[in-house]
Amino acid sequence: MASGSGLARKNFMVDATTVRALKHALKVSTESEAVRIAVRDRLAIEEAQAAFGRIRGRGGVDDVFQRSAPDQRGGKNGRATRRL
Repeated sequence: MASGSGLARKNFMVDATTVRALKHALKVSTESEAVRIAVRDRLAIEEAQAAFGRIRGRGGVDDVFQRSAPDQRGGKNGRATRRL
């Protein structure tokens, strides 16, 4: 995620009640700060989803420690290998 210190004034039409609720939910002092946090967090989610997609495209993750399915057996040394 790109980090920049430059802020730019933008003009958006948003639901005032929703922005106020966001401000209170995030416990910040300004609506502008709430919107900046929401945008930053959404971009982080998009970046994480893209990374998960790349991992999935490479074949996923092997559950080598059996933490997601401890009751499944049958793999090497009595341990199941499960692709997540």
